[in-house]
Amino acid sequence: MYEVPAAFVQHISEAVFLIDDPKLQLNTLTSIPGIGPATATVVLTFRDPANYAVGDRYMVAALFGEDRALRLSDYPQILTELHERNPDEFDLRTSETAYYQQY
Repeated sequence: MYEVPAAFVQHISEAVFLIDDPKLQLNTLTSIPGIGPATATVVLTFRDPANYAVGDRYMVAALFGEDRALRLSDYPQILTELHERNPDEFDLRTSETAYYQQY
């Protein structure tokens, strides 16, 4: 099994927050071997729960009514949907958790 150098992971993780484009951020994080789109959304969410949410097949189902895996192109739409469905302006992680509970 190939071991990813810690310095590589650190540099990629730091670089991802220099850009303000969720799709590009996911694309960058998924360049780390072993990190898929759903895991990448967890990294973003834990760094900034006010502006990011966990995206996975359950959020795709809850928000789009489709039973399928998360695609990179879905994530900006998930963030937009959560913003639009959030009249009380909770942080996105709180909104995402509520939709996950509903699912």
